[in-house]
Amino acid sequence: MYTLAVIIGLVVLVISIRILKNLYIPFLLAITVMGIILLIPVNVYVDSLVNEITEWDFWKTIITISSIYLLSGTMNKSGDSKIFVSAMKKIFPSSRVASALIPAFMGLLPMPGGAMFSAPMVKGISEGGNVDSEDALVMNYWFRHSMEFFWPLYPAMIIISSMADIPIPSFILVMLPVGITAIVVGYLKFVKERPSLKFDKSAFIDVLKCAWPIIAVIVFVIIGVEGWLVALIASLAYLFSKKKPFEILLSSIKWKTYIIIFAIFYFKYFIDTTGIANGMATELINMSISPLLIIILLPYLMGFMTGLTVAGVGLSFSLILGFSGNFSIISITLLGYMFAVSGVLTSPMHLCVVLTTEYFKSTYIKLLKKISVPLLLAIAAGLLVFLFIK
Repeated sequence: MYTLAVIIGLVVLVISIRILKNLYIPFLLAITVMGIILLIPVNVYVDSLVNEITEWDFWKTIITISSIYLLSGTMNKSGDSKIFVSAMKKIFPSSRVASALIPAFMGLLPMPGGAMFSAPMVKGISEGGNVDSEDALVMNYWFRHSMEFFWPLYPAMIIISSMADIPIPSFILVMLPVGITAIVVGYLKFVKERPSLKFDKSAFIDVLKCAWPIIAVIVFVIIGVEGWLVALIASLAYLFSKKKPFEILLSSIKWKTYIIIFAIFYFKYFIDTTGIANGMATELINMSISPLLIIILLPYLMGFMTGLTVAGVGLSFSLILGFSGNFSIISITLLGYMFAVSGVLTSPMHLCVVLTTEYFKSTYIKLLKKISVPLLLAIAAGLLVFLFIK
């Protein structure tokens, strides 16, 4: 019954997104449908709400996203964004190449909704160049997230390494073909131009002057400081270094975005509070479904349902690691993580999907169609590695 409820809920979610053209109402509809099918009592809905507003992870996300908007708003209002874009165009004469490299650079910085960090810059570079709005959306989204397949600073990789008792270097080694394939295929499909670099001293100085808050965030996250804290401090320091800081601060508040984030997290906590994820996992196991299929399906579905790689991993890995008798731990880890990330990348609940499709005035379905080829080929690369090491 859990599996059936989830399937129907997801169908309602996807259809209502297409009809209503927003996200927060579809989330509530999906929750209501699943609750009716599973006869969830009213108090559980209240408990889910309480769990959300008392959970630090929710507020960290709000702080992080607010800091991102504040940083991008300060860049725009102060004129630094135009200077940065102009400098990047001098260094990388091709707008398409620059539109891919900037989000890839930002991909070194794991944080919720991080694609919004690079979105204003990619949009600025694409305007007036040979990059339309949809291409800008896809390149910003894809190259930002290709790094997640293998970059060791992502929390989910650290969690899996600990759960499976696999050294991070070994984990990176098996995931590297997946990440490289994602980047190379994405480059060939979306950029389609030979990369070129032009040395311009003044342009490099302008980039450093305008992007110092971003560089600071990346450096401090790499050395172990919490991403939300670094983003908050950097954005505030940057804000108060400019004129009319309070005017910029007020213009950076995005109430609609906060409502969407609230709806996404409420969906996640509803799934957690009701035990739907564990119930569905138990049902799939009891159906005598192939262990290999479960290793693939569970992480993918958990990533898709929550839109968070950490949640996708956390909800599925304790179960799929039990199949180590059939396969090696490293091969299970490869498949599980690859499909958890794939589930998140294709999820309408993924915060970056929500924020950037709205920012670039596009849709979830269009984004999904665009990324399907590089994603499928990246998965194919992972499956080849799995066959080699299983």
